Amino acid sequence: MKVTFDKAKLLAALLPASGISQVKNTLTTVEGLLFECPPREKYGKFEGDLTATCRISAFDLEKGLQTMVECRIEEEGIYCINTSKILQIVRVMPEGDVTIEIDDRNRVKVTGGQSSFEITAQNGMDFPTMPMFIGERVYKIPQHIIRDIIGETAFAVGQNDPRPAFNGALFRIRDGWLTVVGCDGNRLAAARTELPAGSPDAEMIIPGKFLGDLGKMLRDTEDELTMIIGRKHIIFNIDGIWFFTRMIDAEFMKYEKFLPSTYRLQCYVSPSELAGAIERASLITEDKLGGNSKPYVKLSFESASRSIAISSVSAGGSVFERVPCAMEGEDMAIGFNCRLLVDAIRALPQDTEMLRIRLNSPLMGIVIEPAGGTSFVDASPEPEVFGDRALDVKGAKDNEQEYMYFVMPLRMNK
Repeated sequence: MKVTFDKAKLLAALLPASGISQVKNTLTTVEGLLFECPPREKYGKFEGDLTATCRISAFDLEKGLQTMVECRIEEEGIYCINTSKILQIVRVMPEGDVTIEIDDRNRVKVTGGQSSFEITAQNGMDFPTMPMFIGERVYKIPQHIIRDIIGETAFAVGQNDPRPAFNGALFRIRDGWLTVVGCDGNRLAAARTELPAGSPDAEMIIPGKFLGDLGKMLRDTEDELTMIIGRKHIIFNIDGIWFFTRMIDAEFMKYEKFLPSTYRLQCYVSPSELAGAIERASLITEDKLGGNSKPYVKLSFESASRSIAISSVSAGGSVFERVPCAMEGEDMAIGFNCRLLVDAIRALPQDTEMLRIRLNSPLMGIVIEPAGGTSFVDASPEPEVFGDRALDVKGAKDNEQEYMYFVMPLRMNK
């Protein structure tokens, strides 16, 4: 095989694929990138110029990526080249043309300008077969919508949880709405956005690690991606790059049942002021002096001062400050793992001007929503606290996009 690339175009193709194939695997071919010059039928159909296209694929048996690169093919071939080696070599090559030449002994010679490297390759026909990029349910969605909804929820997905469903995010398409939910048992993040009319219903669980990589590939643009739901895989086509993963075969919990149906306290607070106070409290809660690595942060909702008192004490020091708020209902104090609150507030959309916080008891967790409310939580005020006053904000279901966070508390020392 002998192929010549423009360095910039080759490097742009290698970078997104490198994060997949560098994962350690028992199959050595999976730790490399497949170079097809030109593309072969075995790894998917291709309609284009076979004399001037190289297809590069990465696949770790769970998730994978395919992309095309313009090139000049002098000798055809299909080989698997170690990912980290080829990436490092191409990075340091001078600008201009880069030629990859592989002989019948699988010795790879990479040249560009006055530079030359030699490494080894493997027969590309040993590369595992990837899924076909087909499915009956196909969606066209602006990239920024998926990018935003992943950013608002992926942080709450569990990592290496023994419960398989918690290691992924629920994607539910129903009645023209896409709902995404992540939960790790201590917190829950949910976001919803409207899809184009006629979008078919579907439900699946997508691995959290894949969502992190997917979010990095998406741009803040109205340009559309294509999402295809296959039998076992979900597939995205983003700017001509195919990115796919095996879905988690499990049933997601009925998360609606865990959200409080009533509340005894409701308050409105600035997200920037609350975020700043909790970030500062994290300096104390993250203090590892004295072996106490996870002291809680205490939020005291006080109607008399019309504020939330935020405090924490550790072996290395203490912190206390107040954040003004507008509140109704009972005064209440509740403790949290500070990091859980910090992650939720960091994930808020940048244009959020006011938050609504609702509590039922110090043991039932906190619901964080935009001030206009959402349709996630169908909660009502406790009559013994609020009487017959109607406090719910109506019309939340008319929003084009909405989100909600639920964070479980820690038991505080008396």
